[in-house]
Amino acid sequence: MAKTRAWLGTDTGESEGDLRAPMTAGTACPDVAGEQGEWSEDVLAGIPSPYRPDLLQALGRLHAVNSRQWDAEDRVRQAGDGEIPAIKREIDDLNGLRHALIEQVDRILDAAWSANEDVPPITESIGSALDRLSVQKLRIVHTERLAGGDAAAAGRVGILRRQYDDLVWSIAVACEDLVSGRRRTPRPERMKLYGKSVR
Repeated sequence: MAKTRAWLGTDTGESEGDLRAPMTAGTACPDVAGEQGEWSEDVLAGIPSPYRPDLLQALGRLHAVNSRQWDAEDRVRQAGDGEIPAIKREIDDLNGLRHALIEQVDRILDAAWSANEDVPPITESIGSALDRLSVQKLRIVHTERLAGGDAAAAGRVGILRRQYDDLVWSIAVACEDLVSGRRRTPRPERMKLYGKSVR
């Protein structure tokens, strides 16, 4: 898994356009570093061609964005009225980048599936499921930090870990269905335009 650790949580600066700029400003939260770089290793074993550098880079950046968004959402809850608009704009920017990275992951993975329009789709794209896995990992880490000697909080950590394991299993099964041609990915069009009004 050393190759995975080398890519996850690392911004090489090779991406272009809007995917690059937000990641070069500031530093990522500590959750992205060290052992947190392994957040997706369990599920990557069930995905065809999981060690493609472009996929691993996109997943690392997605986790970094989720970590920064978690931090911003914590800050906005403690901010004064004058600080809230700027942090809310930061959250919107991060959310837009998050969705762009999910779509990037889906484009990379979609090339591995056979497209058969006559079979039923899975309920969400693998990129969206991997995004949920990243957030779940952050939820576990932050809950562990808050748990301390609190037995009730420690019990919540156990539940979160079981949910994480279930999600890893579900993603692996979905990938098997996609590779076999039993299922297909949902239609990729996303209608929400971040930062643009449709009124």
